[in-house]
Amino acid sequence: MKPRLVALLLLALSACGGGGGGRPYSDYYVVTFEPGRSELPAAGRTALSYATRDADRGSPRTVAIKGYVRADHGESELSEQRMKVIADALVEAGIARSIIRLTPKAIPADDYARLGNAVVVQIERGAPVTPPPAPASTEEE
Repeated sequence: MKPRLVALLLLALSACGGGGGGRPYSDYYVVTFEPGRSELPAAGRTALSYATRDADRGSPRTVAIKGYVRADHGESELSEQRMKVIADALVEAGIARSIIRLTPKAIPADDYARLGNAVVVQIERGAPVTPPPAPASTEEE
């Protein structure tokens, strides 16, 4: 029940984000998995269906799929499998593979214990954020 609540909360939050006019913004969806497994459970499929529906609307710039791995890279293979399951499901739903980015994120063991069974799907829209130019160096003589 808790993963479904998280998915619904994220859906509600994404509906609040406007960001029209080319301004950059993102919508986030958390897809949960059972510990040690890469098959999507019902709650994970629900969150993924919301993400797919959102990605189908308009033209996302990028769909980033972030899987968590331990800082020592333990269980990174499981995280890779989970990210690929989500990417394949998005492609099957009509999202162009060329805009999908798999981004594993190494986190400390304590954080991994809390977040390791989740994969975040970030749907980026609008113009990319460009950092301001570096200030010109002023050398005094």
